[in-house]
Amino acid sequence: MQDDAFKYIRNCLRAYDIVFADPPYDLPQLENLPSLIFENDLLKGDGWFIFEHSRRQDFSALPECFDKRVYGSVNFSFFKKV
Repeated sequence: MQDDAFKYIRNCLRAYDIVFADPPYDLPQLENLPSLIFENDLLKGDGWFIFEHSRRQDFSALPECFDKRVYGSVNFSFFKKV
């Protein structure tokens, strides 16, 4: 199932206003997900990518990351094109 999601990202020909991802926290390729979203141009010009992840990951150093919110053990990182 997870391979299908990554395959979709690589082959998608559409751009979206919002992309929300809530993958399993132990997903092997989890760290690559924000880069894949932007490399494959899945967001419209003013679109957002909202990524739910554990506190073990920190994406705030990525240039596209503009906000991070923490709710208990759940983290949300917000991304947009720069």
